[in-house]
Amino acid sequence: MLQKLISPFKEFGSFGGAQYLIDRALSSISPNLRLFSYDLMVQPISDKPLLPVSLTKFLDLREIKRGDSELGLMPVPAEIIEFRFKQKALCLGLFQKGKFVGYMWFCFEVYVEDEVRCTYLLNPKQKSVFDFDLYLFPEHRLGLGFLGLWAGANKFLVKRGIHYSFSRLTRFNLASRKAHDHLGWKQVGQAYFLKMWCVECMISTISPYIGVSLRNSGRNRLELCPDALLQT
Repeated sequence: MLQKLISPFKEFGSFGGAQYLIDRALSSISPNLRLFSYDLMVQPISDKPLLPVSLTKFLDLREIKRGDSELGLMPVPAEIIEFRFKQKALCLGLFQKGKFVGYMWFCFEVYVEDEVRCTYLLNPKQKSVFDFDLYLFPEHRLGLGFLGLWAGANKFLVKRGIHYSFSRLTRFNLASRKAHDHLGWKQVGQAYFLKMWCVECMISTISPYIGVSLRNSGRNRLELCPDALLQT
């Protein structure tokens, strides 16, 4: 028991470990009690190749649309997928020699979060996207899947005039943080959401800093700007 209490502090630090234990304690009482801790990130979209051509010749990236069979292979509830399409989200799937390797989703200008009641406004909106739910099937996580997916996504987004991709990262997803580090991403803010059944309370480092949502029509709103990149 003592080891279980100490382990989160070793892995996530004192502040992160405390958040992790609070969330676990709340969720053990009810699935409608949660503490979500997000780092808000941005990374540049570059036209420079992430992989040599020799390593990408068997990789193919294509858009997955409503009704495609690949949607049924995703570990995502059908209602969440439909929610994404209704907000005009776009899904890119990576295939290696015809086999479905993984996927990622993008929203343009605005992203309506499906985990908490928060809407992210992107600035500059014509040059930005919000990426979310990057997923690689387990048997492909040790290969070129991650870089292959981003290599193809960069090409796709550059053609659309996109310069920045925003995302939100849970404080406890260390694997994703490590994988993205060399892509040049930076933190632009933090946000914490305490979910108590129908009530959600937000504290953020981004204006309006504090918010309370009592229903879906009263969502919190945060505007994301790539200040961390513009200053480097």
